Amino acid sequence: MRRLTFLEHHLRTAARIASSSYVLIGLSAGFGLFVITFVVHLTLGAAAAAAASVGVIAAVPPDQPAPRRRKIMQLLPTLFIGPPLFFGVQRLHADPIGLGLLIVPAAFLAFLAAAWGKRGIPLSVSAMLAVVFSIAVPGHALGETALRTTAYFAAGMVAYIVYGTLSNALLNRRYRVQMLAETLLTVAALMRTQAQQFVPSASQQAPGRKVDPIGRLIREQAALADQLQAARDILLESPGKTRRLQLAGMLMHVLEMRDHLLACELDVEALVAHPVHTPVLDALRKMLDDLAGEVAALADALLIGRRPVTFASHRAALASLPWASDANAGADDGADRAAPSAAILARGIADRVGHIDDETLRLIALARGDAKPDLAVVRASWQMFVSSTTWSMRPFITLWHWDAPPLRHALRAAL
Repeated sequence: MRRLTFLEHHLRTAARIASSSYVLIGLSAGFGLFVITFVVHLTLGAAAAAAASVGVIAAVPPDQPAPRRRKIMQLLPTLFIGPPLFFGVQRLHADPIGLGLLIVPAAFLAFLAAAWGKRGIPLSVSAMLAVVFSIAVPGHALGETALRTTAYFAAGMVAYIVYGTLSNALLNRRYRVQMLAETLLTVAALMRTQAQQFVPSASQQAPGRKVDPIGRLIREQAALADQLQAARDILLESPGKTRRLQLAGMLMHVLEMRDHLLACELDVEALVAHPVHTPVLDALRKMLDDLAGEVAALADALLIGRRPVTFASHRAALASLPWASDANAGADDGADRAAPSAAILARGIADRVGHIDDETLRLIALARGDAKPDLAVVRASWQMFVSSTTWSMRPFITLWHWDAPPLRHALRAAL
């Protein structure tokens, strides 16, 4: 694939952001805020609309693309946290000491929600928004009484919880495509970083060039693992219809591709120490870069609803690589006889790149409709890798030790 110009690269990045799930959920939340506030303003007046809009804003943080089943469980906890805090602050508006005695432990408990990870952190944000906006309620609104203002706040929350559940069901089809495309873009980024590992270490540490390829690789592997779990939760939910099966089948190939990418890391460090294999590694790096471009192009095609374009397999190029013998690689008496030779390691990495090439072609064939998903694999994975939607008390019970990051974060928030 040809290299993009500076302008083309940034335009493509902007287009990916504009068509991402983050923008769609943001637009959905903004529309919900507008509709709920408008309706409350028409029926109950400006003060009620202001309090209800704050309730909507406090309910928004946990609203993320999610499976349709039990989506309401993602949003409902805000209703048990926000209104009591909002009401407590309203009651203590004129008592700074009492207000402090409420806010400090409330901040501590709210940030303990980080013990539930990505599900819990939005609840911390929601709780703090309820407190901050309640403090900001002007004097004229207090004339409505704390209980009535809190009722408007809670009404806004309830309305958004209903709206968020319905909008998630309505947009779920689009979320499936977006989550798969975003996962593919993350895979493509990891492939490019992995390709840089095929460059001899001396070249990476050229004068004036600061790189941390291992650190970057670990960060991108962690980002991919996180993205894959979010994609599994949505794509593997009831994959019964043709389109859902197609997307779920593509995700299975992405998982296979991820495994081959991780396997590529095993022998690279030993292989780059043999300069005689540099031509092979250069060819593999270029192939992996090209495949990353094909995966990113597939993601772009999914995001804009275009039929992806296929490409010629790299298998023939892999077969014609200039392999070096062990004698040329310098395998001498000092080598570990039990360890695989450098030539075997080089062929092993080339074989993994070949598998990545195969998986990319299968992905594109599935997206084009030229192939059918493996129903047995999809059904075996259905619900096996999907996150639980229930709230367990185990994370809260097990965080009471000094090494627990959520506990230390809660203490800092309270201080």
